[in-house]
Amino acid sequence: MGLFNWLGKRGEARILARSASEAYLKHKTQTPELSEAEIAQKLFMQRCSSRNLNKAEQLRFEKFLETEKEVNSLFNLCLAMVHILLNITEADGKAYQTLRKIIEEELTLMGHKIPSV
Repeated sequence: MGLFNWLGKRGEARILARSASEAYLKHKTQTPELSEAEIAQKLFMQRCSSRNLNKAEQLRFEKFLETEKEVNSLFNLCLAMVHILLNITEADGKAYQTLRKIIEEELTLMGHKIPSV
């Protein structure tokens, strides 16, 4: 991964985390009875079904749904979006770990608790 591409993806992870946090807080204010898992799943489906995904992103979204992985927290929502939009998974090693850490930091700064793995 080239330096500028890597830096861009780091910035994208920050933006993703902030955007997810803002959307989560908005939904939590409007529907306080919903759990974090319910809101995260709702946001995931909204973001992926209403976005103009290119063919590769659409395929990753469909495969993600087939695996039946759960989007049960704001943190998992962000990681799922990194996979779908940036095509970065755990198999990418250090790049994935770097983005994961960035997301953790951003969400923590915005007052969210990160689930233990």
